[in-house]
Amino acid sequence: MNCHETQRLTHCYLDGELDLSASLALESHLRDCECCRGLQRKQLMLRKAIVRHGQYHAAPAMLKSRVLRRLDATGGRSAMRTWRWWPAVAVTAAALLFWTVTPYFANAPSGMAAVKHEKVVFHITSSTDVAVALRNLANHAEISPQTKVVVVAHNDGVDFLLRGAKDKDGTLYETAISQLTARGIDFRVCGTTLARRHADNRQVIPEAVVVPSGIAEISRLETQEGYSYMRL
Repeated sequence: MNCHETQRLTHCYLDGELDLSASLALESHLRDCECCRGLQRKQLMLRKAIVRHGQYHAAPAMLKSRVLRRLDATGGRSAMRTWRWWPAVAVTAAALLFWTVTPYFANAPSGMAAVKHEKVVFHITSSTDVAVALRNLANHAEISPQTKVVVVAHNDGVDFLLRGAKDKDGTLYETAISQLTARGIDFRVCGTTLARRHADNRQVIPEAVVVPSGIAEISRLETQEGYSYMRL
């Protein structure tokens, strides 16, 4: 999959609309292309901003009149009666909403802009520094026990959540993970990664849950449940 195809399908991927084959191809391209990863991060940030602020700030009342005036100017109001014009109407409305609401958020009082993060999703893509990551998670749980924490393991980051995985001292990671789950931290494993490795879900320790896609799970947590993103 090349950059053009990846950028065209990114929205579908984030919405969970791609089949397994296309998702795997897109994830493979994202691992190697910083440009496309940056585009995806911007789309995730935009979705997060909409989710966080949309429930507090309604669209301005003048939006409807502005859309109708624009449609009248282009002869689009009568064309709305046919289905073939609905995509154009939707794009126009979305564009107007974005350009109308964005300045409001940019100029919002500092007290409104500050949002207390009470839900965090930690993204782990490598098992190289797992001991450090687990220690940071334990510190986080100690300092902010009320914070809801989800850990999503993806790519090489799933290794420490497999049965029998040990640290450099020969200690099973499962021991520390059991302690963290007892403190309310959830661990989730990317099913796409397991499928790519032809690994059996039964190889995953019982403290962790397998989800269809690590990236899609992070996107869902951010856009639908309001989680803040951090990478370990």
